[in-house]
Amino acid sequence: MDASADMLAVAARRAEGHGNVTFHQADATSLPVPEASFERAVCVQVLEYVRDVPAVLSQLHRALRPGGRVLVWDVDWATVSWHAIDRQLARRVLAAWDKHLTHPCLPRTLAAQLRDAGFADVRMDAHAFATAELIPDAYGGSLVPLLEQYVAEQGGMSQEEAKAWAGEQRELGDRGEFFFTVTQFCFTATRHS
Repeated sequence: MDASADMLAVAARRAEGHGNVTFHQADATSLPVPEASFERAVCVQVLEYVRDVPAVLSQLHRALRPGGRVLVWDVDWATVSWHAIDRQLARRVLAAWDKHLTHPCLPRTLAAQLRDAGFADVRMDAHAFATAELIPDAYGGSLVPLLEQYVAEQGGMSQEEAKAWAGEQRELGDRGEFFFTVTQFCFTATRHS
């Protein structure tokens, strides 16, 4: 399930040939599934964009069978560490990027919110995504063009500033000095009743 038709189209292409997969365009706060219809649910980098996190967690709890497990994966964007020459510009880019998020630091409260939604056995693991190379397949490398475009179009920075920041990152990459890390958090929990 996804609210975006474009994302569902990508997922459908990736799942071609698998008859056991269906796709639904839906809002996470109102899942179009019967109660207790799933043994497992996965929610990856969704809640950081949703205003009403308790409503989504309630829907996930409702959709799971007793004994069912949920996995929620989100980023604490305050954990970003990005090498920069112009540190002030880099701070402004990250602040502009945060504007696209409803909850930039959601993992800090997610365990308590899962328990409040009725889940038990809440566990958390942290995973650092780190790279010292500016390559498109690495998480940090893939973010450079995305941030450059976003902060220039919607983040309140000029195109020249965004281009300067991205150019600096590419220069650091060319010199072998690129560095990026962020911590993503994986929460698991169980519906007991």
